Amino acid sequence: MSTNIESKPCQANDNGMTCEKDARAKCFHCSRNLCLTHLTEHAQLLENQTRTFLHSHETILNDLHNKFECLSISSRILEEPFIQLEKWRLDAHEKLDQLAIQKRQEIQIKISEYRTIFNKKTNEQKQKIELLKKRLNDLSRQAQLANKDIKYLQDKMNETQQFLQSIEKHSIKISAYDFFVNIRTHFFDTQSSKIIQPTSPVVVQPIHSTRNSRQEIKELNVSNNGSKQRFDKKRSSSVSLLEKKNLFLNL
Repeated sequence: MSTNIESKPCQANDNGMTCEKDARAKCFHCSRNLCLTHLTEHAQLLENQTRTFLHSHETILNDLHNKFECLSISSRILEEPFIQLEKWRLDAHEKLDQLAIQKRQEIQIKISEYRTIFNKKTNEQKQKIELLKKRLNDLSRQAQLANKDIKYLQDKMNETQQFLQSIEKHSIKISAYDFFVNIRTHFFDTQSSKIIQPTSPVVVQPIHSTRNSRQEIKELNVSNNGSKQRFDKKRSSSVSLLEKKNLFLNL
């Protein structure tokens, strides 16, 4: 009994030329059915490619090995960070110096403004004190002071003392963080003090002594007695005229 073996054609293709031989094996590299000749050629080609690949990579590895033998820590690590840090330090110092100069000028301006207001307000307080001293001298020559005068002096003196205490709390404070500087001022209140205006002196009527009071009462009695005598005299004259009139009618 004869057995027919089915053959497959060789799938090799050399420059467009197909092989007419029957395939003897299947190449697992290219998944093609090849004849013995093309299978051998294909195996040699793969071996040559493999050797070329290994040789080239050996060369690469040798080159890498040589580079690692000569390798050292880069200046980008050993030197450049310090160069950059020094540059930053110089730039930062320059910026800080410029910022300090700017803030110093701002503080000088604030001090100048404060000095102007300080002189103005202290002069106002001095004028107030002079007026209060004059007022006090005027009142000291009077026999008795009214309560409103005493209260007025006390209130004005308290205002002056409070003003003096407030000046002791005035300040300029600096808050600094990195390249940020904040200048805080604690100066006068927003309300401007006014120079006290001289007021018309309050006339205090002195209380007379008992002797003077008695004299006034005596003079008043004398005056009243004189008025009474004149009234009685006038009344007597009227009565006399009335009597004469009645007498004339009876005749």
